[in-house]
Amino acid sequence: MTKTLGILAGLGPLAGAHFYRRVIELTPAVNDHEHLSVVLIAENSIPSRLDHLIGQGPSPLPSLIEAAQRLITAGAEILAIPSTTTHAYYQEIATSVPVSVLNLIELVARDIARSSSRRVGIIATTPTCTLGLYDQALAQRGITAVYPDSQTQDEIMAVIRGVKAEGNRPQWGERLEEAMAKAWARETDGMLLACTETSVVFAGISHPRFPGPLFNATDILARAAIAACQG
Repeated sequence: MTKTLGILAGLGPLAGAHFYRRVIELTPAVNDHEHLSVVLIAENSIPSRLDHLIGQGPSPLPSLIEAAQRLITAGAEILAIPSTTTHAYYQEIATSVPVSVLNLIELVARDIARSSSRRVGIIATTPTCTLGLYDQALAQRGITAVYPDSQTQDEIMAVIRGVKAEGNRPQWGERLEEAMAKAWARETDGMLLACTETSVVFAGISHPRFPGPLFNATDILARAAIAACQG
């Protein structure tokens, strides 16, 4: 019997909705009944993780824990958080609930380790890069995280904020592809779409220009969620 998936969404809203869509699209189902049972919360009152992690806002942790507990009350048996930046609070959330919380950072690192890429560019929010959220998990597997220069990182953040504010637009894809074509990217042999807003953007790009492998955090988490719920 499959388990019910709880999705802590709204971090941001379109990224959470896109994650649920990818869960549906990647589930091997032939009718409604073969898809997962899902409980989703998109809570707009959770304080900004981006602001808190740079010391400019209140902690979102109490609200994140409350939302996770509400998912369990509603019947969730496995939790997924489709937001890399929110995994800065992963341990506190995971220890506050009696069910398994999928660890996006670990899942992504394992997926990359199965490839030949060993120098992976990180397309993510500035706090994710500054805190090095992926560094340890990748380094344990012999993989080096490569980060954009500060100007390019500012351009990536502008795209992420644009998706959060306006949804996906053609210009966001163009700007991300430009960022991934700059000098810093030539030091990589793979690229991680770590921020789930960037997964939204690349869903609309049929032929990415980056010449190496692209690792999509949203899809990696979606496949893991399906596998965990189906047992």
